Amino acid sequence: MNTKTWFCLVFLAAALTGCSSKKTADLELAGIEAYAKAEVTIEIMRKQKEPDWNAIQAQYEITSAIVKKYDAKLGMQYDADIRQALSKCATGEKVEVNQQTLAKGLQHVTVLAIRDELDAVDKSVSAKRIKAYFEGIRPTFIRRDKDFFGEAKALETAANMALEHLVTAGSADFLAARREIEDVIARTYGLCVLYEIMDIEKLRNTDLAKCEVKKAEAVIFYRIIEQRIKKRSPKTAEMISNMLNGNYATMHPAILEKILEAGLMPISLR
Repeated sequence: MNTKTWFCLVFLAAALTGCSSKKTADLELAGIEAYAKAEVTIEIMRKQKEPDWNAIQAQYEITSAIVKKYDAKLGMQYDADIRQALSKCATGEKVEVNQQTLAKGLQHVTVLAIRDELDAVDKSVSAKRIKAYFEGIRPTFIRRDKDFFGEAKALETAANMALEHLVTAGSADFLAARREIEDVIARTYGLCVLYEIMDIEKLRNTDLAKCEVKKAEAVIFYRIIEQRIKKRSPKTAEMISNMLNGNYATMHPAILEKILEAGLMPISLR
C-alpha cells in the first residue's frame, strides 16, 4: 500500500467515525437537562415571598414539551391542569393550594419519564437520561432526608448508588439496578405522603387552610406510587385513597405508615 492510499483510508475512516458519532448522539438529552433545571428553578421561584407568576410560567414552558409528551402517551392532562393552576395563582386564587398542581405534577411527570426510560431498548442512553431527569426531583430526596434521617442522607445516597449502578449495569444485572432506583423512588414518595399527613395531624385543630395545602400535596405525591401499590394490592390502594380523600380527623399517620409499608412491601419507609 502506498502512502497516498494509506492517507485516503485514514481520512475515510475518520469521516465514517464522525458520521457514526453524530448518528448515535442523544439529541434529547439537552432537552431533558433543561427540563430538570427548569423544574428546580420553579421550586425556588414559587416559594418566594411574592412569586413572579409570569416568570414561573416562562419556566414552565421549558418543561411543557415533556409534560405534553407523557400526557399524550399516558392519557393524562397535566399540561391543561398546570396551565389552569398557573392562571389561578396569577389572579391570587388559593395560591398555596393551586401551585401544588404545578410543583407536584411536574414531579409525577418526572417519575413517569424515568419509568419510561427504564423500559427503553438502549440502556446506555436511557441511563444518562434517567440521571438527567433525576436532578429535577433531587431536592425532594434532600428534603425528606432532613425530615426523616437528618445527616444520614439515606434516600439521596441510595438514589445516587442506584443511578451509578444503572450506568454501569450490564444486561445481567440491569434488573437489579432498575429495582434499586424504583425502590428508592417509591420509598421517598411514600415518605412524602406520610410527611404531609403528619403535618395535617398537627394542624387540623388550628389551621384548616394549611391542611388544605397539605392534602393537595399528599394526593399528588400518592399518585406517583399508586400504581405500584395497586398492582400489589388494590384493597390497600383503596384504603390509602380513602384516607387521603377523607376528613382531616380520620387522617392518622401511624396507621397510614403501616398501610403504605404493606403496599410497598418489601420496602421499609424508615
